[in-house]
Amino acid sequence: MRRKLNLLLMIGLIGTPIAGTQFGMDYGRALWGETQIWWTPAAMALPLEQTGGHFQLLIDGEPLGNHLARHSLTALGSEGLAYFVTPDMVRVRLNNWPEVQAGMLHMAVYSALGLGVSLTCLVLGLIEFFRQPPLPRQRTEPQTVRPVRRRYPEIP
Repeated sequence: MRRKLNLLLMIGLIGTPIAGTQFGMDYGRALWGETQIWWTPAAMALPLEQTGGHFQLLIDGEPLGNHLARHSLTALGSEGLAYFVTPDMVRVRLNNWPEVQAGMLHMAVYSALGLGVSLTCLVLGLIEFFRQPPLPRQRTEPQTVRPVRRRYPEIP
């Protein structure tokens, strides 16, 4: 006795490993991915004004930009001489990992959806596969092979 594979079972058998692998890669990359490569390169560090929407640095309860505008910050040079810190001297490197991780998790949602659909097809296909009665094997009568008699024209 044999059973006939149905379409849902075939979709589930093919889709589950593919979608499961894709989901595992997307989710794993989002959780355990390299976090240190997503910083703004040092050569492309941004001025403080362009980064106001990402963070705010306070010195004594006042934003750093206000101190820089008033020239109230000083620094010591390598020669030991003090100088005022200007806004042009301050550069910011941003860590873009949270945005990248959010994008990876967004893709993981779609692959998880594909995995869920594939698993659903697999389960429904298995239920249908075992629910239907097995097909009876059809016996075929052995055919007797009769020799073929060929008639050739007589050659004179």
